[in-house]
Amino acid sequence: MSRAGSLIKSSRAAPVPFISYGFALVLVTCTVWSVDATSPALPSMQDDFGLSAAAAGLIVSFLFVGRLIGNFPAPRLLDSLGSPRTASMGGVLLVAGASINLFAPTVEVLYVGRVLQGAGISLLVNAGLRSILVARPGRGVAMTQYGIAATVGGVLGLQSGGLLTGHFGWRSIFALSASLGIFLIILPMISTRASRRSTQQTEAAATAANVLPIPLRSYLPLLLVNFLIFGNYSIWVILPLYAQQTFDATPEVTANLLLIITITHLAAAIPVSRAIRRVGAPRVLVVSVVFAGIGAVSVLLAPSLWWLAIPLIFYGAGMVGSVNCAGDIVLQRGGASARAVGSLRQTSDLGLVVGPLLAGVITDAFSYDAAFIFFPAIMICAAVVGIAVPGGLVPRNAPEAV
Repeated sequence: MSRAGSLIKSSRAAPVPFISYGFALVLVTCTVWSVDATSPALPSMQDDFGLSAAAAGLIVSFLFVGRLIGNFPAPRLLDSLGSPRTASMGGVLLVAGASINLFAPTVEVLYVGRVLQGAGISLLVNAGLRSILVARPGRGVAMTQYGIAATVGGVLGLQSGGLLTGHFGWRSIFALSASLGIFLIILPMISTRASRRSTQQTEAAATAANVLPIPLRSYLPLLLVNFLIFGNYSIWVILPLYAQQTFDATPEVTANLLLIITITHLAAAIPVSRAIRRVGAPRVLVVSVVFAGIGAVSVLLAPSLWWLAIPLIFYGAGMVGSVNCAGDIVLQRGGASARAVGSLRQTSDLGLVVGPLLAGVITDAFSYDAAFIFFPAIMICAAVVGIAVPGGLVPRNAPEAV
Protein backbone atom coordinates (compact mmCIF):
# COMPACT_ATOMS: atom_id res chain seq x y z
CA MET A 1 0.00 0.00 0.00
CA SER A 2 2.87 2.35 0.83
CA ARG A 3 4.47 1.57 -2.52
CA ALA A 4 1.24 2.43 -4.36
CA GLY A 5 1.03 5.66 -2.37
CA SER A 6 4.55 6.65 -3.37
CA LEU A 7 3.73 5.90 -7.00
CA ILE A 8 0.68 8.15 -6.84
CA LYS A 9 2.69 10.96 -5.27
CA SER A 10 5.39 10.70 -7.91
CA SER A 11 2.78 10.68 -10.68
CA ARG A 12 1.42 14.00 -9.40
CA ALA A 13 4.83 15.58 -9.78
CA ALA A 14 5.38 14.16 -13.27
CA PRO A 15 3.25 14.70 -16.40
CA VAL A 16 0.00 12.73 -16.28
CA PRO A 17 0.80 9.56 -18.26
CA PHE A 18 -2.68 8.67 -19.52
CA ILE A 19 -5.60 10.34 -21.25
CA SER A 20 -8.81 10.20 -19.24
CA TYR A 21 -11.24 7.52 -20.38
CA GLY A 22 -13.93 9.60 -22.10
CA PHE A 23 -11.40 11.76 -23.92
CA ALA A 24 -9.50 8.65 -25.07
CA LEU A 25 -12.68 7.28 -26.68
CA VAL A 26 -13.26 10.59 -28.50
CA LEU A 27 -9.64 10.61 -29.62
CA VAL A 28 -9.92 7.11 -31.12
CA THR A 29 -13.19 8.00 -32.86
CA CYS A 30 -11.76 11.13 -34.50
CA THR A 31 -8.55 9.35 -35.48
CA VAL A 32 -10.38 6.52 -37.25
CA TRP A 33 -12.71 9.09 -38.83
CA SER A 34 -9.69 10.65 -40.54
CA VAL A 35 -8.54 7.20 -41.75
CA ASP A 36 -11.78 5.78 -43.14
CA ALA A 37 -12.83 8.92 -44.99
CA THR A 38 -10.29 7.96 -47.66
CA SER A 39 -11.80 4.59 -48.68
CA PRO A 40 -14.77 5.89 -50.75
CA ALA A 41 -12.40 8.24 -52.62
CA LEU A 42 -10.01 5.53 -53.87
CA PRO A 43 -11.76 5.04 -57.26
CA SER A 44 -11.69 8.82 -57.88
CA MET A 45 -8.00 9.03 -57.01
CA GLN A 46 -7.33 6.04 -59.24
CA ASP A 47 -9.06 7.75 -62.17
CA ASP A 48 -7.44 11.17 -61.64
CA PHE A 49 -3.90 9.78 -61.46
CA GLY A 50 -4.48 6.94 -63.96
CA LEU A 51 -3.43 4.23 -61.50
CA SER A 52 -3.49 0.45 -61.70
CA ALA A 53 -5.16 -1.53 -58.93
CA ALA A 54 -1.76 -2.13 -57.31
CA ALA A 55 -0.87 1.59 -57.39
CA ALA A 56 -4.28 2.48 -55.94
CA GLY A 57 -3.66 -0.04 -53.19
CA LEU A 58 -0.42 1.77 -52.38
CA ILE A 59 -2.45 4.82 -51.35
CA VAL A 60 -3.67 2.70 -48.45
CA SER A 61 -0.44 0.78 -47.96
CA PHE A 62 1.70 3.92 -47.58
CA LEU A 63 -0.61 5.12 -44.81
CA PHE A 64 0.16 1.94 -42.91
CA VAL A 65 3.85 2.15 -43.74
CA GLY A 66 3.70 5.43 -41.83
CA ARG A 67 1.85 3.70 -39.03
CA LEU A 68 4.56 1.02 -38.90
CA ILE A 69 7.21 3.73 -38.63
CA GLY A 70 5.26 5.49 -35.89
CA ASN A 71 4.82 2.27 -33.94
CA PHE A 72 8.57 1.93 -33.31
CA PRO A 73 8.95 4.99 -31.04
CA ALA A 74 5.38 4.86 -29.70
CA PRO A 75 5.94 2.55 -26.66
CA ARG A 76 8.98 4.57 -25.56
CA LEU A 77 7.14 7.86 -26.02
CA LEU A 78 4.18 6.56 -24.01
CA ASP A 79 6.47 5.59 -21.13
CA SER A 80 8.64 8.73 -21.20
CA LEU A 81 6.25 11.52 -22.25
CA GLY A 82 2.86 10.01 -21.43
CA SER A 83 -0.18 9.46 -23.63
CA PRO A 84 -1.36 13.13 -23.86
CA ARG A 85 1.90 14.51 -25.24
CA THR A 86 2.35 11.50 -27.54
CA ALA A 87 -1.17 12.01 -28.92
CA SER A 88 -0.58 15.73 -29.54
CA MET A 89 2.60 14.90 -31.46
CA GLY A 90 0.52 12.51 -33.55
CA GLY A 91 -1.99 15.27 -34.27
CA VAL A 92 0.79 17.52 -35.60
CA LEU A 93 1.98 14.80 -38.00
CA LEU A 94 -1.59 14.11 -39.12
CA VAL A 95 -2.13 17.79 -39.99
CA ALA A 96 1.19 17.93 -41.87
CA GLY A 97 0.41 14.84 -43.95
CA ALA A 98 -3.17 15.85 -44.74
CA SER A 99 -2.03 19.33 -45.80
CA ILE A 100 0.48 17.83 -48.24
CA ASN A 101 -2.20 15.55 -49.69
CA LEU A 102 -4.66 18.40 -50.07
CA PHE A 103 -2.38 20.02 -52.67
CA ALA A 104 -0.47 16.95 -53.97
CA PRO A 105 0.26 17.44 -57.71
CA THR A 106 1.35 13.83 -58.28
CA VAL A 107 0.63 10.48 -56.71
CA GLU A 108 4.25 10.29 -55.49
CA VAL A 109 3.71 13.40 -53.37
CA LEU A 110 0.45 11.90 -52.16
CA TYR A 111 2.34 8.80 -51.02
CA VAL A 112 4.68 10.99 -48.93
CA GLY A 113 1.75 12.73 -47.29
CA ARG A 114 0.14 9.38 -46.53
CA VAL A 115 3.28 8.21 -44.72
CA LEU A 116 3.19 11.32 -42.51
CA GLN A 117 -0.52 10.82 -41.86
CA GLY A 118 0.14 7.22 -40.90
CA ALA A 119 2.90 8.10 -38.44
CA GLY A 120 0.61 10.57 -36.71
CA ILE A 121 -2.28 8.13 -36.61
CA SER A 122 0.01 5.51 -35.05
CA LEU A 123 0.93 7.78 -32.14
CA LEU A 124 -2.72 8.74 -31.66
CA VAL A 125 -3.99 5.14 -31.71
CA ASN A 126 -1.29 3.88 -29.35
CA ALA A 127 -2.00 6.69 -26.88
CA GLY A 128 -5.75 6.14 -27.05
CA LEU A 129 -5.65 2.34 -26.76
CA ARG A 130 -3.18 2.38 -23.86
CA SER A 131 -5.33 4.88 -21.96
CA ILE A 132 -8.50 2.82 -22.55
CA LEU A 133 -6.68 -0.34 -21.44
CA VAL A 134 -5.62 1.33 -18.19
CA ALA A 135 -9.14 2.58 -17.46
CA ARG A 136 -10.90 -0.70 -18.42
CA PRO A 137 -8.44 -3.56 -17.77
CA GLY A 138 -11.07 -6.36 -17.59
CA ARG A 139 -10.95 -9.32 -19.95
CA GLY A 140 -12.19 -8.31 -23.39
CA VAL A 141 -13.43 -4.91 -22.20
CA ALA A 142 -10.66 -2.64 -23.51
CA MET A 143 -10.72 -4.06 -27.04
CA THR A 144 -14.53 -3.88 -27.11
CA GLN A 145 -14.61 -0.22 -26.01
CA TYR A 146 -11.80 0.62 -28.42
CA GLY A 147 -13.64 -1.23 -31.20
CA ILE A 148 -16.89 0.63 -30.57
CA ALA A 149 -15.14 4.02 -30.58
CA ALA A 150 -13.26 3.08 -33.76
CA THR A 151 -16.45 1.87 -35.42
CA VAL A 152 -18.26 5.13 -34.72
CA GLY A 153 -15.29 6.89 -36.31
CA GLY A 154 -15.54 4.53 -39.27
CA VAL A 155 -19.22 5.38 -39.78
CA LEU A 156 -18.45 9.10 -39.71
CA GLY A 157 -15.49 8.61 -42.03
CA LEU A 158 -17.32 6.59 -44.65
CA GLN A 159 -20.35 8.87 -44.73
CA SER A 160 -18.36 12.10 -44.84
CA GLY A 161 -15.85 10.64 -47.30
CA GLY A 162 -18.54 9.53 -49.72
CA LEU A 163 -20.45 12.81 -49.53
CA LEU A 164 -17.38 15.04 -49.81
CA THR A 165 -15.91 13.06 -52.70
CA GLY A 166 -19.21 13.02 -54.57
CA HIS A 167 -19.81 16.78 -54.22
CA PHE A 168 -16.36 18.39 -53.93
CA GLY A 169 -13.82 15.82 -55.16
CA TRP A 170 -11.36 13.60 -53.33
CA ARG A 171 -9.09 16.43 -52.13
CA SER A 172 -11.82 17.63 -49.78
CA ILE A 173 -11.35 14.56 -47.58
CA PHE A 174 -7.84 15.74 -46.74
CA ALA A 175 -9.17 19.15 -45.73
CA LEU A 176 -11.43 17.25 -43.33
CA SER A 177 -8.49 15.16 -42.09
CA ALA A 178 -6.39 18.28 -41.43
CA SER A 179 -9.27 19.81 -39.43
CA LEU A 180 -9.58 16.65 -37.34
CA GLY A 181 -5.82 16.71 -36.79
CA ILE A 182 -5.99 20.22 -35.32
CA PHE A 183 -8.72 19.07 -32.95
CA LEU A 184 -6.60 16.05 -31.96
CA ILE A 185 -3.67 18.32 -31.08
CA ILE A 186 -5.84 20.24 -28.61
CA LEU A 187 -7.91 17.36 -27.18
CA PRO A 188 -5.08 15.62 -25.20
CA MET A 189 -4.17 18.93 -23.53
CA ILE A 190 -7.75 19.26 -22.27
CA SER A 191 -7.77 15.62 -21.13
CA THR A 192 -4.56 16.18 -19.15
CA ARG A 193 -6.20 18.88 -17.03
CA ALA A 194 -9.26 16.69 -16.53
CA SER A 195 -7.23 13.65 -15.48
CA ARG A 196 -5.21 15.65 -12.96
CA ARG A 197 -8.45 16.19 -11.06
CA SER A 198 -9.16 12.44 -10.97
CA THR A 199 -7.51 10.57 -8.09
CA GLN A 200 -8.97 7.28 -9.26
CA GLN A 201 -7.45 7.69 -12.74
CA THR A 202 -4.05 8.55 -11.26
CA GLU A 203 -4.10 5.46 -9.09
CA ALA A 204 -5.05 3.25 -12.04
CA ALA A 205 -2.29 4.79 -14.13
CA ALA A 206 0.28 4.20 -11.42
CA THR A 207 -0.76 0.58 -11.07
CA ALA A 208 -0.63 -0.04 -14.83
CA ALA A 209 2.75 1.62 -15.15
CA ASN A 210 4.11 -0.81 -12.53
CA VAL A 211 3.33 -3.94 -14.57
CA LEU A 212 6.37 -6.21 -14.85
CA PRO A 213 7.66 -6.65 -18.43
CA ILE A 214 6.71 -9.93 -20.11
CA PRO A 215 9.02 -11.45 -22.76
CA LEU A 216 7.81 -10.85 -26.31
CA ARG A 217 8.47 -14.48 -27.25
CA SER A 218 5.72 -15.62 -24.88
CA TYR A 219 3.05 -14.16 -27.16
CA LEU A 220 4.90 -13.96 -30.49
CA PRO A 221 2.72 -16.66 -32.19
CA LEU A 222 -0.34 -14.60 -31.30
CA LEU A 223 1.16 -11.57 -33.00
CA LEU A 224 1.56 -13.65 -36.16
CA VAL A 225 -2.13 -14.59 -35.93
CA ASN A 226 -3.00 -10.91 -35.52
CA PHE A 227 -0.92 -10.03 -38.60
CA LEU A 228 -2.71 -12.61 -40.76
CA ILE A 229 -6.11 -11.42 -39.58
CA PHE A 230 -5.41 -7.79 -40.43
CA GLY A 231 -4.15 -8.80 -43.86
CA ASN A 232 -7.76 -9.73 -44.63
CA TYR A 233 -8.78 -6.07 -44.23
CA SER A 234 -7.54 -5.62 -47.79
CA ILE A 235 -11.22 -5.93 -48.72
CA TRP A 236 -11.45 -2.21 -47.88
CA VAL A 237 -9.26 -1.59 -50.91
CA ILE A 238 -10.55 -4.18 -53.39
CA LEU A 239 -14.27 -3.85 -52.60
CA PRO A 240 -14.62 -0.20 -53.79
CA LEU A 241 -12.66 -1.01 -56.97
CA TYR A 242 -14.61 -4.24 -57.53
CA ALA A 243 -17.97 -2.53 -56.98
CA GLN A 244 -17.11 0.27 -59.40
CA GLN A 245 -15.84 -2.08 -62.12
CA THR A 246 -18.54 -4.74 -61.78
CA PHE A 247 -21.62 -2.69 -60.83
CA ASP A 248 -20.55 0.87 -61.79
CA ALA A 249 -20.95 1.99 -58.16
CA THR A 250 -20.63 5.71 -57.29
CA PRO A 251 -18.50 6.95 -54.34
CA GLU A 252 -21.68 7.39 -52.23
CA VAL A 253 -22.78 3.81 -52.96
CA THR A 254 -19.30 2.49 -52.23
CA ALA A 255 -19.32 4.34 -48.92
CA ASN A 256 -22.65 2.73 -48.03
CA LEU A 257 -21.30 -0.74 -48.83
CA LEU A 258 -18.34 -0.19 -46.52
CA LEU A 259 -20.74 1.28 -43.99
CA ILE A 260 -22.52 -2.10 -43.85
CA ILE A 261 -19.28 -3.64 -42.60
CA THR A 262 -18.77 -0.82 -40.11
CA ILE A 263 -22.30 -0.97 -38.69
CA THR A 264 -21.97 -4.74 -38.37
CA HIS A 265 -18.76 -4.14 -36.42
CA LEU A 266 -20.70 -1.91 -34.05
CA ALA A 267 -23.65 -4.29 -33.69
CA ALA A 268 -21.44 -7.33 -33.09
CA ALA A 269 -19.00 -5.71 -30.62
CA ILE A 270 -21.05 -6.25 -27.44
CA PRO A 271 -22.11 -9.88 -28.27
CA VAL A 272 -18.48 -10.68 -29.06
CA SER A 273 -17.35 -9.21 -25.74
CA ARG A 274 -19.91 -11.31 -23.86
CA ALA A 275 -18.89 -14.43 -25.76
CA ILE A 276 -15.23 -13.82 -24.88
CA ARG A 277 -16.10 -13.66 -21.17
CA ARG A 278 -18.27 -16.79 -21.35
CA VAL A 279 -16.31 -19.22 -23.53
CA GLY A 280 -12.92 -17.55 -23.92
CA ALA A 281 -11.27 -15.57 -26.70
CA PRO A 282 -9.59 -18.56 -28.46
CA ARG A 283 -12.90 -20.32 -29.23
CA VAL A 284 -14.61 -17.12 -30.32
CA LEU A 285 -11.64 -16.34 -32.58
CA VAL A 286 -11.91 -19.64 -34.46
CA VAL A 287 -15.66 -19.18 -35.10
CA SER A 288 -15.10 -15.56 -36.15
CA VAL A 289 -12.44 -16.50 -38.67
CA VAL A 290 -14.88 -18.90 -40.34
CA PHE A 291 -17.60 -16.23 -40.53
CA ALA A 292 -15.21 -13.68 -42.07
CA GLY A 293 -13.95 -16.19 -44.62
CA ILE A 294 -17.47 -17.16 -45.71
CA GLY A 295 -18.43 -13.52 -46.07
CA ALA A 296 -15.40 -12.56 -48.16
CA VAL A 297 -15.77 -15.45 -50.64
CA SER A 298 -19.52 -14.93 -50.93
CA VAL A 299 -19.01 -11.41 -52.29
CA LEU A 300 -18.28 -13.05 -55.65
CA LEU A 301 -21.70 -14.75 -55.65
CA ALA A 302 -23.72 -11.52 -55.39
CA PRO A 303 -25.82 -11.05 -58.58
CA SER A 304 -26.34 -7.30 -58.07
CA LEU A 305 -24.93 -4.41 -56.07
CA TRP A 306 -27.17 -4.54 -53.02
CA TRP A 307 -26.95 -8.33 -52.75
CA LEU A 308 -23.42 -7.61 -51.54
CA ALA A 309 -24.96 -6.59 -48.21
CA ILE A 310 -25.47 -10.20 -47.07
CA PRO A 311 -21.86 -11.42 -47.40
CA LEU A 312 -20.59 -8.11 -46.03
CA ILE A 313 -22.61 -8.65 -42.85
CA PHE A 314 -20.99 -12.06 -42.41
CA TYR A 315 -17.59 -10.56 -43.12
CA GLY A 316 -18.08 -7.64 -40.73
CA ALA A 317 -19.26 -9.85 -37.85
CA GLY A 318 -16.39 -12.26 -38.37
CA MET A 319 -13.75 -9.56 -38.55
CA VAL A 320 -14.82 -7.75 -35.39
CA GLY A 321 -14.72 -11.05 -33.52
CA SER A 322 -11.34 -11.97 -34.97
CA VAL A 323 -9.75 -8.59 -34.26
CA ASN A 324 -11.16 -8.22 -30.73
CA CYS A 325 -10.23 -11.77 -29.73
CA ALA A 326 -6.70 -11.63 -31.11
CA GLY A 327 -6.13 -8.22 -29.55
CA ASP A 328 -7.54 -9.29 -26.19
CA ILE A 329 -5.34 -12.39 -26.02
CA VAL A 330 -2.20 -10.42 -26.92
CA LEU A 331 -2.90 -7.67 -24.38
CA GLN A 332 -3.71 -10.14 -21.60
CA ARG A 333 -0.64 -12.29 -22.30
CA GLY A 334 1.51 -9.17 -22.60
CA GLY A 335 0.48 -7.84 -19.20
CA ALA A 336 -1.25 -4.74 -20.64
CA SER A 337 2.16 -3.13 -21.05
CA ALA A 338 3.15 -0.40 -23.51
CA ARG A 339 5.22 -3.05 -25.29
CA ALA A 340 2.20 -5.30 -25.72
CA VAL A 341 0.12 -2.41 -27.07
CA GLY A 342 2.93 -1.38 -29.42
CA SER A 343 3.51 -4.93 -30.67
CA LEU A 344 -0.21 -5.39 -31.27
CA ARG A 345 -0.44 -2.18 -33.29
CA GLN A 346 2.81 -3.04 -35.12
CA THR A 347 1.55 -6.39 -36.40
CA SER A 348 -1.90 -4.94 -37.14
CA ASP A 349 -0.43 -2.18 -39.28
CA LEU A 350 2.01 -4.57 -40.95
CA GLY A 351 -0.98 -6.66 -42.04
CA LEU A 352 -2.68 -3.50 -43.30
CA VAL A 353 0.42 -2.65 -45.36
CA VAL A 354 0.99 -6.10 -46.84
CA GLY A 355 -2.71 -6.88 -47.38
CA PRO A 356 -3.70 -4.00 -49.71
CA LEU A 357 -0.40 -4.19 -51.59
CA LEU A 358 -0.75 -7.93 -52.13
CA ALA A 359 -4.43 -7.51 -53.06
CA GLY A 360 -3.49 -5.04 -55.80
CA VAL A 361 -0.76 -7.33 -57.15
CA ILE A 362 -3.09 -10.36 -57.18
CA THR A 363 -5.85 -8.35 -58.87
CA ASP A 364 -3.55 -7.03 -61.60
CA ALA A 365 -1.99 -10.45 -62.18
CA PHE A 366 -5.17 -12.53 -62.00
CA SER A 367 -8.53 -10.98 -61.11
CA TYR A 368 -10.62 -9.57 -58.28
CA ASP A 369 -11.97 -13.10 -57.78
CA ALA A 370 -8.51 -14.37 -56.88
CA ALA A 371 -8.06 -11.69 -54.22
CA PHE A 372 -11.43 -12.45 -52.60
CA ILE A 373 -10.45 -16.13 -52.41
CA PHE A 374 -6.84 -15.71 -51.31
CA PHE A 375 -7.42 -13.63 -48.20
CA PRO A 376 -10.07 -15.89 -46.62
CA ALA A 377 -7.48 -18.67 -47.00
CA ILE A 378 -5.10 -16.47 -45.00
CA MET A 379 -7.76 -16.18 -42.30
CA ILE A 380 -8.00 -19.97 -42.07
CA CYS A 381 -4.22 -20.17 -41.83
CA ALA A 382 -4.37 -17.73 -38.91
CA ALA A 383 -6.66 -20.06 -36.98
CA VAL A 384 -4.56 -23.13 -37.81
CA VAL A 385 -1.35 -21.38 -36.76
CA GLY A 386 -2.94 -20.22 -33.53
CA ILE A 387 -4.11 -23.71 -32.59
CA ALA A 388 -1.06 -25.67 -33.76
CA VAL A 389 1.85 -23.50 -32.60
CA PRO A 390 2.94 -23.90 -28.94
CA GLY A 391 2.14 -20.75 -27.01
CA GLY A 392 -0.53 -19.76 -29.50
CA LEU A 393 -4.26 -19.66 -28.80
CA VAL A 394 -3.98 -22.53 -26.32
CA PRO A 395 -0.82 -22.11 -24.21
CA ARG A 396 0.85 -25.40 -23.32
CA ASN A 397 2.42 -24.55 -19.97
CA ALA A 398 0.37 -21.72 -18.47
CA PRO A 399 -3.26 -20.74 -18.29
CA GLU A 400 -4.45 -17.64 -20.11
CA ALA A 401 -4.08 -14.47 -18.08
CA VAL A 402 -7.36 -13.08 -16.80
